Amino acid sequence: MIETERLILIPVTKADFDIYKDIMSCPVMSLYLPKEAPYSDEEVFLHIVKRVEHWKQGFGSFIVYLKNEPNIKLGYTGIEVSPNIKCSDIRYGFKKNAQGYGYAYEAARAVLEHTFTLGKHDKIYGVAVKENIPSVKILEKLGMTVDKSTVIYDDKKLVTLSIEKFV
Repeated sequence: MIETERLILIPVTKADFDIYKDIMSCPVMSLYLPKEAPYSDEEVFLHIVKRVEHWKQGFGSFIVYLKNEPNIKLGYTGIEVSPNIKCSDIRYGFKKNAQGYGYAYEAARAVLEHTFTLGKHDKIYGVAVKENIPSVKILEKLGMTVDKSTVIYDDKKLVTLSIEKFV
């Protein structure tokens, strides 16, 4: 578990289907996910299974809760090994009503710091659809800069950023 000023982050479990379904089945939110369209319940469940399995590597994704209302799930954030197995990237998604309050940045910053302290990474990447300006701005605010030397997802619509270990 990770705590910030306003948030509690708890490792994802299969019981977190609800928050992933809210985000991944949304026609607007899913435009910025790999499928670029809403995900079916089965696809969401398989996605969660992979998130849970990833924790065997000692790091992974968290569900983000409000500290003062710990039964409210806002979204998810985490760092996982990417398709380019030499690289791990940060991921996040928040429900529409949780956007615009700085929760994504606060949670992502905490996960970034936590993951670097584990000693498994010297660099962490962030990837976003170029048109998803809010997501790109979060990555930049985290201290990431454009990294043209690494290909994580071979898609010209994406921008890859990275940050060196700072903790």
